[in-house]
Amino acid sequence: MEYLPKFKELNAENLKTLCNSLEKVSCHKEIIPKIASAILQCRSGMMRRKERLRLAGSKVETWLFFLGNDTEGKEKIARGLSALVFGSHTDFVSVGLSEFSSSSDLGIKRSRSEASHSYLERVAGAIKDNPHRVFLLEDIDNLDYYSQMGISNAIRSGTIRCSTGENVSVGDAIIILSCESFDSRSRSCSPPVKQKLNMDEEKEGTCEEEITASASFDLNLIAESGELDWSVDDVGILEAVDSTFIFKCPDEL
Repeated sequence: MEYLPKFKELNAENLKTLCNSLEKVSCHKEIIPKIASAILQCRSGMMRRKERLRLAGSKVETWLFFLGNDTEGKEKIARGLSALVFGSHTDFVSVGLSEFSSSSDLGIKRSRSEASHSYLERVAGAIKDNPHRVFLLEDIDNLDYYSQMGISNAIRSGTIRCSTGENVSVGDAIIILSCESFDSRSRSCSPPVKQKLNMDEEKEGTCEEEITASASFDLNLIAESGELDWSVDDVGILEAVDSTFIFKCPDEL
């Protein structure tokens, strides 16, 4: 079927439609207008990439960060958006790190780097297959450093590099990153200090070659390395997303 884009204008009618529909599936009424506004701003092309490099420009995809422990509430919003914006509850993909933490065939526990690599392979493949969907990416805080950098670079560029080396546009996807908290730090599979600094310098380079090389998922970078404290905030994900929202459980509201 031919894809017909919806909600491409920021106006009162679209905002009201999104808000009214999402309020029927969620108890988080106080943040729904802000979620709807962020999505309409992005889909209408009003938002610009938060990248300081020369290729920065307008975009139509949406990157949101859902923080908090109301997992059910987050999924209800995500599924509601898939039905509203893309026409069906099936236009929804959920990816969690626990899916890849062990081998289903042998029951062997995988390292975090291996699980993270499989996680990103799944995300890249799903977006390549059909970007016109809502993607709920859970457990972002537990991914290894390279995987978090891959996500951060994808947010800033709007492209994903598949394992084949192909750069794939995220189109007008709504991509929701999710975790309970980004305060805790991970010490698994982090790069040595010098290597991390080199990667940060490359991220802030100014030539187009550097942009092309760094601003995408590189699924071949996963490797065992030394330890270094780091978190989601360190790799710039919170700074790069379009909006961040807190989801508390209903009994905490």
